[in-house]
Amino acid sequence: MKTVLEKTSERMLTVAEVAAELGLTEGRVRQLLLSGEMRGQKFGRTVWMIPESEVSKFRDPPSVGRPRSRVIRK
Repeated sequence: MKTVLEKTSERMLTVAEVAAELGLTEGRVRQLLLSGEMRGQKFGRTVWMIPESEVSKFRDPPSVGRPRSRVIRK
């Protein structure tokens, strides 16, 4: 499956820049790209460029599940 990004004036980031900004490893960012969870465009065999808007989607993920109890047990 090939995803082609449209030309925009949006800033494009490398895998290393995205990894540093999100606190992930470069390998994890590549996994997200290959699985389709994160949009990006691949150039050649190894170079990925990711739109800056994709980083904001992963920066503040929605909270899931029930909130933890505030009861302190001794």
